[in-house]
Order: sequence, then C-alpha cells, then structure tokens
Amino acid sequence: SCLRNRDRISELPDALLLQILSFVPTKDAVATSVLSKRWRYLCKMMPRLRFWYERTDDLERFSDNVCRFLLSHQAPVLQSLHLEVNFERGSTMDIGVLLGVAFGLHVRELELQVYSWKPYRFPTSLYNCRTLETLKLGSRVLLDVPFPVCLKALRTLSLFDVSYKDDGSVVNLLSGCSVLENLEVMMFSHPRLGTFTIHVPSLQNLTLISDSEDFTVFVINAPHLKYLNLKGLIDEDSCLIENTPEVVEAHITDVSSVVYENIHGSLTSVKRLSLKIASPLKLTKFNRIFNQLVCLEIHTYEPEWWNLLMLMLDCSPNLQVLKLISEWFRILDRLTYKRWSQPKYVAECLVNRLETLVWENYEGGIEDDREVAQYMLSNASRLETATFSRTDILHTEKRLEGLKELESVVKASNSCQLVFT
Repeated sequence: SCLRNRDRISELPDALLLQILSFVPTKDAVATSVLSKRWRYLCKMMPRLRFWYERTDDLERFSDNVCRFLLSHQAPVLQSLHLEVNFERGSTMDIGVLLGVAFGLHVRELELQVYSWKPYRFPTSLYNCRTLETLKLGSRVLLDVPFPVCLKALRTLSLFDVSYKDDGSVVNLLSGCSVLENLEVMMFSHPRLGTFTIHVPSLQNLTLISDSEDFTVFVINAPHLKYLNLKGLIDEDSCLIENTPEVVEAHITDVSSVVYENIHGSLTSVKRLSLKIASPLKLTKFNRIFNQLVCLEIHTYEPEWWNLLMLMLDCSPNLQVLKLISEWFRILDRLTYKRWSQPKYVAECLVNRLETLVWENYEGGIEDDREVAQYMLSNASRLETATFSRTDILHTEKRLEGLKELESVVKASNSCQLVFT
C-alpha cells in the first residue's frame, strides 16, 4: 500500500522534470505549482514556454497572466517562447509588451503566430536582440523594417505567410542577420512585393514556397548556400539566382518549365536534384553540364515528361542513381502530346555510370512509360538494380503485362537485378 501511494514523479531530478514540463502547454505546467514549493520553483525555471489564446478566453486576463508569468520567470536563459493569439474583430492586445519581457529574459527562440482581423506590426524595438537564435513569424504579422536590424545571433528565420510593408523591409531585415544559416519564406494570401532580395553570404539552407496569384521576383545571392527548395514559382521572371556556386542539394517542385530553364544553369554544382516541373519543356538542349550530379529524382506526372529526363541524362555524365515517380492519378490526352521517341545517342551516364534505377508507381499499361523503361534497361551498361514499385490502384492486367515485358528485355548489364515491389 505504501509503495502504491509513493510519489515517484517528485523523486525525479529537477532537470528531468523540467524536460517533462517543456512538452506540455505552459498553462497545464503552471497548474502543478499548487503541489508544493518545489513545483512552484520548477514552473519559474521552465526553459520552454508555450501560450495559446483562443477567442473563448478573456483577452485581458490572458495577457495579464502571460505577462505576470514572464516577469516571475527565473531561468537564466529562456530557451524558447511560442505565442499564438487569435483575435476577434475589434479586439486588441499589446503583444509587444510580452515580447519585450521575453527579450529581457534573453530568449533564444521565438515563434509568434497571429490570427487577426488586421495585420499586427512586429515592434521595431525588438529588431536588436543579441540572444535570439531562431525567429518564426506567421499569418497576420506585418514586417515594417525602416532601418537595418541587428540580430547578430539569429541563425534560423521562418516567415510563414507574413506581410511586408515594402521591398526595403526585406532588405533591412536580412542585412542585419550576419550569421543567418536557415531561411524559410512562404507566401500564400497576402499582397506580394515587387522584389524579394535574399543577399545573405552566411546562408546555408533556403526554402521558398509561393503561389502564382501575385507577382514577386525572388533574387537569390547566397554564395555559401548548400540546400535549395523552390516550390510554386510559375511566372517567367519569378526567380533570379545570381550567385549560388556551392549548392549540393536542390528540390524544384511545381515550378513552370520556363522558370527551371532560367535557373538550371545556377544549379550545376548539385549532387542531389529533385524535379517536379509543372509544364512541358520548350528547350531541346541544356547549355550547362551537371558534372557533380549523382542522384536525380523526376516526377512524371506532366505530359512529355521524358523530354526532361533525356535532357538531364544528356548533361549529367556522372549520374549514379535515377528515381522516377509516377502519379497514380495521371491522365494523359494522347491527342495533345507527342509520343516518346528514342534518342539518337545514348547518354554517357547510361553507358558508364548509372547503377540504380527506381520507378515508383510504375504503370506498365502506358505505352510510353513501357518504352522508356525498356530503353533504360537496354542501354544502362553498369546498372546493378532496377526496382519497379506499384500502388494497389494501378494493379491492372495491362500493368502486369508491362512488367512481364520488362523481364523479357535484353539488358545491357548482365548483373542487373530486376525487382518488382
């Protein structure tokens, strides 16, 4: 009976209890302060705080409680603060006071999400925090930055569908982040800018996600960039890459063919490349060589996708791994696109380098796909494994016939292992 009533949780060390408390909403963690003086002490030492305001709560009481809690906080460093507020029309709250208190606690990571009937202007007084390492802003936050900031410790910046006063606000914000390594920019519903300039010498990882409703030109100058993720850029001049000589991995998703044609010359340093192009290519030859490319992934949902494949094979002499991803919902109007035709010359990588072929959701019932697959097997002299996977949706008699055809293909590589999954 004594063992059953024993308080085992309170026997845990402070460090472990603080870690446990950091995984629950701060409101729930604070409720433990009624247990004892020790728990009250632990609540004041929590390194990670998360507050949510819902419309059903009393706004003034919520603001007072958060402010009071922050003022009583005793940890030497506030590791992170997550603040999410959802305002009704006509309601308001001085978020700046709460953020100011957090910055006084040397906060290292701040995430602010504001859902409001009008934009919330991020306080300019908070653009000079020497301890902030991660800043995540979302939704109705407005960035009005009339002068260069001073965020000397900031390494990660995430801007999720925020709005910007003007082009200069972006320049002033990024120019003051001298050690910034990770940048995420997502644009969906707010008015766009004329030019979104990213000139950050220290930048290592960049993600840009946009839609085509309004026109914004992204200008990228990041000489030490290693990872690039672009999604949703459609307009011809929506992306200008000026200086990215060290990119190792790039994901280009749902961009128009003309955008890819414009930027591909700036990606020749990549070793790993994923492409999902939203419209057929117009180019018949790329003027750059991808000498470093060893792993290529191409989505095959667009008509005449094989033109992109052949162009990339032709300019990637050291390619070792090729992955093709078909979409099960692909519908092709055979009256509007040209059929696959075998190229006159076999790409160098097929003869000398390619070792692994993976085709996800392979649909053997589509004649063009079958011909591309047979061509690859017939010409890849160094191929070690060729894997063709399927979804249950595509389990048809035509597909099974297509797989049998692949088994009968005379392969250029005697050691190639054919795998069906």
